[in-house]
Amino acid sequence: MNSAVDVVSEPEVNPVATPAPKRSMRKLIPYVLPTIATGSVTGAIYAILPSLYAKYAAVTMVQLGTLLAALRIWDAVSDPLIGYWSDKTRSPRYGRKPWVIAGSLTLCASVWFLFQVPENAGIAYLGLWLFVFYFGFTAHDVPHLAWGSELAPEYDQRAKLFSFRSMADTTGGFIYTGLPIVLFYLGITASTEYTPEVFRKLSTAMLLLFPLTMIIAVRFAPAGEVAATERGDLKSLFRDALRNPPLLRFMSAFVISGIGSGVYVALFFPYFDSYLHIGDKVPHMLVMAMAAQFISQPFWAKMVGILGKHRTWAYGWIANSLSLLPMMLIQPGPGAVLPVMIATFFYCFTNGVSSVAPQALLGDIVDYEVLTRGVDRAGNYYALYFFLAKLTSSAGAFVFVILGVVFGYQIAEGAVNTDFANKGMMVSFCVLPSLFQFLAIPLIWNFPIDRRRHAIIRKRLGQREARLASGER
Repeated sequence: MNSAVDVVSEPEVNPVATPAPKRSMRKLIPYVLPTIATGSVTGAIYAILPSLYAKYAAVTMVQLGTLLAALRIWDAVSDPLIGYWSDKTRSPRYGRKPWVIAGSLTLCASVWFLFQVPENAGIAYLGLWLFVFYFGFTAHDVPHLAWGSELAPEYDQRAKLFSFRSMADTTGGFIYTGLPIVLFYLGITASTEYTPEVFRKLSTAMLLLFPLTMIIAVRFAPAGEVAATERGDLKSLFRDALRNPPLLRFMSAFVISGIGSGVYVALFFPYFDSYLHIGDKVPHMLVMAMAAQFISQPFWAKMVGILGKHRTWAYGWIANSLSLLPMMLIQPGPGAVLPVMIATFFYCFTNGVSSVAPQALLGDIVDYEVLTRGVDRAGNYYALYFFLAKLTSSAGAFVFVILGVVFGYQIAEGAVNTDFANKGMMVSFCVLPSLFQFLAIPLIWNFPIDRRRHAIIRKRLGQREARLASGER
C-alpha cells in the first residue's frame, strides 16, 4: 500500500483550485451547544459521583472498584460497536442526528436516576444506571464527534469548530464545579462540599439544558457532508486500520502521551493534598484549570492557521511537558499555593492543544481513508479515539501501585511519608507525564497529512463526487 505522502503528493494536483467547502460559523455554532450539557455531567460522574455513593448510599469500596473495572470492559465492547453502527446507519438526509438524539435521551434518563443518590441504593442500582449512562454517552459523543468532522471539511475551519466544541465542554465543567459554591452563597446548602442535594440540583439543571441545546443543534446545524462511499464492516475495520499509516501514527502518539496524561490526572489531588499539603485549594485550582483551558482554545485554533495541525500539536506538547518540570522546585506548605496556581494555569493552557489539533486531525485521516479505500469510518475512528482516551486514563492506577510498593508512599489522613517516598511522588507527577509526552512528539512532528496534502485529498474527493453525479465510473 502506498503511504499517505505517495498517495496525495503528485505535483500536477493544484489544491488551491477547488478548496474544501467552508460554511459560515454562525451555522456551525448550534452544533457545539449540546457539549455544554455533557460537560456539565461527565466530569461530575467520573470524578465525584462514585465517592458519593460510597459515602451516602449502601455501596462499599470493594463493590465500587469491581463495578468500575466491569465498566471498562463495557466500554471496550460498546465504543467500537457504536462507531460501527453510526457509520452504517448514517442517514443521507439527517446525517448522524438520530444517533445524537437517541444518545442524549438515554444519557438524560441515566443522569436523572444517578444524581438522586438514594440512601438505600446498592451496587445494583448504581451499576444499572452507570451502564446506561456509559452507553448513552458513547451513543451521543462518538456520532457527535464524527458529525463535527463532516460539518467542517476545510482544514482550518475544522480546527476552529473543534476548539469551539472544547470551549463548550469546559463551559459545562464550570457548571458542576461552580454549582456548590453558588448554592452555598445563595444559602441553599450549608457548605461548598459535594452532597446528594447538590447533585439533585445539577440533575434538574441538566434536564433543562440538554433538551434545549439538543433542539437548537438538530434544528439549525447542517447534517454534514461525506463522499458517497461504502460504510465498511467490523470484519475489515481492524484489518484496514492496520494498513492506514497516518491512523497508526496518530493513535500511537495518542496512546503514548495518554499514559502520561493518565498519570497526571490520577495524581492531581494526592500531589497537592498529601505532598504539598494544600488540599483545601484544589477547588480553586480546578476553576483555574478550566479557565486556562477555556481561553486557550481560540489561541490554539489560531495557531493551527499559522503552523498547521500537526506542528501546532507538537509545539503545544513541548510547552506542556516543560510546564511541569519547574514544579519539582516547589516546596510543600502554604507558600506553594501561588506558584502552583501559576504552574497549573500554564499546564492547562498548553494542554488545550490536545482538545483542538488531534480531534481535527483525525477528521483529516478519515478523509484520507475515504479517498484511498472508498470507505467512511468516521464513527469507527472517533470511537477508537474515545476508547483509547478512556483506556490510557487508567494508567494512573499502576502509578499508585508503584508509589505504594516501591516508594512506600501513603495517602491516608495523618500519614507521614519519608523523603524517599516524597521524591517518588514528586518525580511521578512532575516527570513521568512529561517523559511520555516527549516520546510521542516525533510521531506527529512530520505527520504525513499537512494542509497542502489535505487540500489535495479534498480536491480529489470533490472530483470523484462530480464524476459520480454525472454518471461516470
